Amino acid sequence: MKAAVSFSVGELARAVDAELVGDSSAVVTHIAPVENAGPASITFITGRKYLPALERAAPTAVIVPVELAEQVPITRLLSHNPYLAYARLSRLWAERLLPEPNGFIHPAAVVDPTASVASTVTIDAGAVVQANAVIGAKSRIGAGAVIGSESEIGENTIVHPNATVLHGVSVGDGSEIHGGAVIGADGFGWAPNAGGWEKIHQLGGVRIGDRVSIGACTTVDRGALEDTIIDDGVILDNQIQVAHNVVIGKNTAIAGCTGIAGSTIIGSNCRIGGAVSIVGHIRICDDVLVTANSFVNRSIKEPGSYSSGYPLEDSKTWRKNAVRLHRLDQLARNVILKS
Repeated sequence: MKAAVSFSVGELARAVDAELVGDSSAVVTHIAPVENAGPASITFITGRKYLPALERAAPTAVIVPVELAEQVPITRLLSHNPYLAYARLSRLWAERLLPEPNGFIHPAAVVDPTASVASTVTIDAGAVVQANAVIGAKSRIGAGAVIGSESEIGENTIVHPNATVLHGVSVGDGSEIHGGAVIGADGFGWAPNAGGWEKIHQLGGVRIGDRVSIGACTTVDRGALEDTIIDDGVILDNQIQVAHNVVIGKNTAIAGCTGIAGSTIIGSNCRIGGAVSIVGHIRICDDVLVTANSFVNRSIKEPGSYSSGYPLEDSKTWRKNAVRLHRLDQLARNVILKS
């Protein structure tokens, strides 16, 4: 982002709780990756392998691990967790570059007179706030976003342009819903009959906690009778499907293109990789890592790392292995018979 933003290195050190070695008055205007760091920039490295790149760069300051303090000759901020310090730096820039909610409701927004909107809420053009919705202080509703009837948005929450929060949804404080996300769509509930399918109307809602981030074009379905629940601190990437009555525990992170079928319960502090498929009506305990492209078809009862699927290989080898895999059952039967 290009804008006139500047901080002294001393300010940055205090903001990220790092020990400063060097010139506290030096001015930094932008954060740069180590490969492109130049004058007036600050960068960060997380380990020894990045030292050669740092030697070729010319940043004003760098965040480095404490154990590398003596190997870096320029102004440096010593941190036990440089990546976390970088995250906190990025927040400083974001706060300067993004406008604060100011209580302005654009004339092209539509706000139902029964809605309760705090005086410091900003609502951009084309947004719609329906009957009896509640929006807390210092929240922002982006252009074209929809807040459905009887829904509640907490304080300091951002609903980005063209996101949709349907009726009967609650979102906590300090959360963020990115564009194209749909919260509270009907779950996939249908009863078969002789003529096809009979719709099961979804009568539950969605409850989203505090400090939750929901990525672009992610969908969180409402519950059939009870609510779908996304607990505090959960982060969901783009293009994730969360089906009805799913429960996701605190601080769990889920990467893009993962699909979670209905009534699955995922514990706290889990990490689910990209494009993972999770069947319905199972439980995943706390502190589980599921690697990318895995298929979870049963409950996971013990913390740890879980994987499935085959790594990439050349097509010729893959075809041979696929043929042999199909013959595995017959091979096993032959071995058992002979033994």
